Amino acid sequence: HVPYEAESFACLNKKEWSPPKARVETYKGLIFANWDENAVDLDTYLGEAKFYMDHMLDRTEAGTEAIPGVQKWVIPCNWKSAAEH
Repeated sequence: HVPYEAESFACLNKKEWSPPKARVETYKGLIFANWDENAVDLDTYLGEAKFYMDHMLDRTEAGTEAIPGVQKWVIPCNWKSAAEH
């Protein structure tokens, strides 16, 4: 509800200024949204990446759980060391 909507926005055409509707699809509990109504479906878009996603998401029978918050590690070394060794 918008206070004083009729008085303040009488000339506003909501159909012209409404937010676009996103197409929402899911894959193994992950939620994907796309603003492009002409885009290919999620299954086609993911293509061969599903093979790798399946390995990551199907590791246990319990499924995958998203853990909120930030996960970070502090390593007292040169920043390239972790990638090079």
